[in-house]
Formats: sequence, C-alpha cells, structure tokens
Amino acid sequence: MDRERAVELKKHLLKVGRALDRTVIATKGIDKIDGAALLEHLTKACEVVYKKLFDIYAQYPELAPRPKPPRISSTLTWDEVSPSLSISVTKLDQIIFSVMEPKWRKMLMIVGQALVACDDIGLAITSETIAARIQELASVGHFECQGDLRYWGNSMIRLKASLVGQVS
Repeated sequence: MDRERAVELKKHLLKVGRALDRTVIATKGIDKIDGAALLEHLTKACEVVYKKLFDIYAQYPELAPRPKPPRISSTLTWDEVSPSLSISVTKLDQIIFSVMEPKWRKMLMIVGQALVACDDIGLAITSETIAARIQELASVGHFECQGDLRYWGNSMIRLKASLVGQVS
C-alpha cells in the first residue's frame, strides 16, 4: 500500500475505532446477555481495526501517533483506604479476581471492568479505591505487572500463571 492510501485508511480506521469505543461504552445500558454477546462481537471488530492500524504504523512509522506523556491516574494507596472502607475486602477481592486474566491487559481496563462489576451489584466504590486494592494485591504477588500501576493507561497487569485455575 502506498503512503497516500495508508494516510486515508488510517483516517477512516481511527473514526471506526472511536465509534466502536463509544458503542462498547453504550453496551452498559442494555440487558446483560445481549450486552455480553454484542461486546464479544465489538471486541473482535476492535481487534481487526487496531491490528490494521498497527500494520500501517509498522510500514509507515511517521504516521503513528506521538506517545502521550504518562499521567498518574491515582496516588491513593491501600493503607489510606482500608481504615475507612465500607465494603467487605473479601467481596472486593472476589470482584477484582473475577476480571483478571492470565494475559496482559492495561490497568485501566481492569479498573474499569471491576468498577462496572461493583456498580452492577450495587457497591458504591471509587475507581481509585479499586486501583489501590489491585496495587496492594500485586505487591503481595497475586499479579504480574509491567510499569508503574499508578499510570493506569501506561501499565499492564495479569493474573500470575501459578494462580490460573485456582481463582474463580
């Protein structure tokens, strides 16, 4: 593909990617079964779009977006949260482990999924509190991490391989 075609395709793929992102957010308001099925299809579509974008960036590195400087999402620590926590730590841990997977994913994704899961069962909790608990669980060895977990969009986390299948 020539550069001119790559520029045009990139423009359209970014529009499609933004539309898919908005659609994923909108699935929160629909029935869980329908939402899960739709989310599965949307996830596959996102993978196709972003894979093609990465292919374009590999061929034409100058078309890749400039990296944004990392931004700390939260500095809250578990020590600051635990004395005033109004929900069961065991319940919070169950929710966090339920959204964790053995594959690398952004901290931002894990925090968001745990927040939605808490909201679904009526637990009033902040994303910062969830992130603080995830960082605490990571510090005691339950998760493997890449990067500083305070930077939600720039760090990766996964369930430790030795825990796969043990946590439900």
